[in-house]
Amino acid sequence: MDSPRARFPLLLLVLAIPSWTGTAQSPPREWVLGLHAEATKYYGDFTDNRFSSGGTLSLMRFMRPLGSQGALYGRVFIGAEDFQWRITQEFFTVYDTGRAKTGDKNRCFFVPIGVQALWRYRVGPQAELFLGAGLAAAYYSPQDPNGAGLDKPQERYGKWTITFPLTVRLDFPFSDYFSLTLESTLHPTTTDYLDGFRAGSAGDAVLTAGIGISYSFPPPDTDADYDGLTARMERNVYHTDPNNPDTDGDGLRDDEEIRLGTSPLQADTDGDGLSDGEEIRSFGSDPLARDTDGDGIDDRMERMIGTCPRLADTDGDGLNDREELARGTDPRNRDTDQDGLPDGLENLSSPLLPDTDGDDLSDAAELAASLRPHDEDFDQDGLYDGREIELGTDPKKNDTDNDGATDYVEVYCLMTNPRHPDTDGDGIPDGMDATPLDRTPLNPAKNVSWSLPGLFMRDNAVDERSKSFLLLLHLIRSAPREQLFEVEVTVFGPGTLDARKRKEKLEALLQHMTGSWNRPVVSLSFEVRSSTAADALVTYVWRGPAR
Repeated sequence: MDSPRARFPLLLLVLAIPSWTGTAQSPPREWVLGLHAEATKYYGDFTDNRFSSGGTLSLMRFMRPLGSQGALYGRVFIGAEDFQWRITQEFFTVYDTGRAKTGDKNRCFFVPIGVQALWRYRVGPQAELFLGAGLAAAYYSPQDPNGAGLDKPQERYGKWTITFPLTVRLDFPFSDYFSLTLESTLHPTTTDYLDGFRAGSAGDAVLTAGIGISYSFPPPDTDADYDGLTARMERNVYHTDPNNPDTDGDGLRDDEEIRLGTSPLQADTDGDGLSDGEEIRSFGSDPLARDTDGDGIDDRMERMIGTCPRLADTDGDGLNDREELARGTDPRNRDTDQDGLPDGLENLSSPLLPDTDGDDLSDAAELAASLRPHDEDFDQDGLYDGREIELGTDPKKNDTDNDGATDYVEVYCLMTNPRHPDTDGDGIPDGMDATPLDRTPLNPAKNVSWSLPGLFMRDNAVDERSKSFLLLLHLIRSAPREQLFEVEVTVFGPGTLDARKRKEKLEALLQHMTGSWNRPVVSLSFEVRSSTAADALVTYVWRGPAR
């Protein structure tokens, strides 16, 4: 009684081992009609039973893909099974009949009609595994050895029961249309009367196992455009063109787009102005995000301005690209103004000006010297920090030599040495000396002249905002009235007409701005010089023998 049950799983294993040489269908088959011849065995109150015969007709329909190898199918089926069992003495406690004796075979016809959902998984290139579950209504009719119905307990059961079919199926395609099929289904039921006899409370069950053949239609699908997707999947699932490997023309094949999650129907899935193919193959940006690096600039704009769509801070200066555009700095250049400081560190200074405060020291040089790049005169002595560095004075101390006169007064008023407390060596500090300079003509401080570049604009007008004009005003205003006789200003021009116009305009402007000052005589002259770095030259004319 046990040997057939032991041999059947072995038969399934043997049949599953060979490597079939038929054509394996890579896409899910759309419709599959199957017919199986089956051995049937019931599990109920009589254990002395054998495998009997039966068959099942089924129709499966592809519903949707599940991952790269899986698929979901729906199935309807109808079966016709005949199972038999031997009568035991216990049978006669219920059936008082002279038509049967112990050892005779009773039988039952079992006809399930149901629906199932099946999960299909591809097992290698040559087989498909199906696992399914569902619901069925089954007609059954228990009979005695003579074919008469077991009528005594009919009032206790009906002719119909509900089953919950559980199916395992292996398909081995050997052509584009046909497959060899191995299938086994267990039908747990809600009745204990399949054999017409009830000895307990549990329901009876029916096991079917068999071999059959299935027919697939419509004709097998193809991949005409070689994009990795079958024509049916392109038409029914993805709605792409089965004859075009790149439906949206963005440079990515349709199957690549499905794998990446982009739309095979839209060339620019994220709407950032770059096609999906450009983003993947050329720029390395994310075709599913308009702004890959999250810096506030969409990927297309980043390509237009030359920044990297994968880096929020393209130049690595501490400011993201959008902040740089808002500030007017170059997001591709760590140091837009080339002052030695990255743009992200110029919080108090301007990242667009190498010398924010205009004191002739770059912002980086000021920070290196512990000065303020936004303050042209750290010690507030009247000398710009750059001028102090040039003169060798301390830009953080308004009286470098501690002689009682600020550096500015010594340079522009007293004409003394701001680094030496007693310029003439008479023992009196310059700030307290009525005559801090000796009267010898060899005193080099009295022979100093100042050159003024950039004093005029293109139309020969005076640039009143230039440093040279402000220095000229300082020199006139600060000139020591008691020691100076005259301030000479020589104006240069590329031609006689230009030089004369410059001289006249500067003279009129100085008369207007300094005419009320207590100042020495200011005299202007002009010279023709075709090439010179200076627009004017200022010289102090000292009184007496000091000249």
